[in-house]
Amino acid sequence: MSDLYVDTSIARFRYRSTGSGPPVLLLPGSGGWRLSFHAMIEVLAGHHTVYALDPPGQGGTVVLDATFRHDVDAIAHSIAAFLNALDLPEVAIVGHSWGGGFALRFAELFPARVSRLALLAPGGLDVGDAWEFRLMRLPLIGELAVRLMPLWSVRHLLRKSFVHRDRVPDALAREAAAAMRSPRNRATMLKVERSVRWTATERDLHLVRAPVLLLWGDQDRFLPVDLLHRFTDRLPAAEAHVLTGCGHSLHDDCPDQTYRRLTPFLLPRRL
Repeated sequence: MSDLYVDTSIARFRYRSTGSGPPVLLLPGSGGWRLSFHAMIEVLAGHHTVYALDPPGQGGTVVLDATFRHDVDAIAHSIAAFLNALDLPEVAIVGHSWGGGFALRFAELFPARVSRLALLAPGGLDVGDAWEFRLMRLPLIGELAVRLMPLWSVRHLLRKSFVHRDRVPDALAREAAAAMRSPRNRATMLKVERSVRWTATERDLHLVRAPVLLLWGDQDRFLPVDLLHRFTDRLPAAEAHVLTGCGHSLHDDCPDQTYRRLTPFLLPRRL
């Protein structure tokens, strides 16, 4: 499966697409990009046309608009531009970590364009980041951290996301470390890390109209499962499940548990 590109006034987006059926958009967590959904693409492609996207600040997507703000609302509008370019008026969205936060903000700003919303250990709450990401927000220190980020540092972040360390995708670690060698990639990633705040996303949760599935690992070391109630309190109709023995990257760490819930949720309901 090769990478695809589409140009908009905001960015030149890199993505992957395969399968047939109702469209599903995959939004990865910070620093993960579309390769973090390598296995999920294949699982969902049997019933869906899958689009795995590098949002601005991740992977091979290049921001073209010099006025782009790199904050949550800007990224939500960039997702709309991507869907417009592919003539996709409505999609189901699967978002992991910060990708879940971006999916939520998109669903708040463009409710008619989201058919279903699956959130895997999502961002979107007005809470502090893990220390590894807070470091990137510091002047000079952040630049030095991403510039000198060796393969072992990337592997540390990935392993922290897993309970089952034998399931850590080494190919993702190598690609992420290689991408950080690009000054352009480093600069854009830092702009996103320093611009994103989730205050409005949490405040506007009541604007989400699509059915919501929330999945969270009980051993998540980036976003603790105790945060789940802040979503369910504001989204009382959401279907929520805590997955036992699973970390932050639960779709790769605990695929059986994840897809047992995710796959039927995404399938269109028959009347």
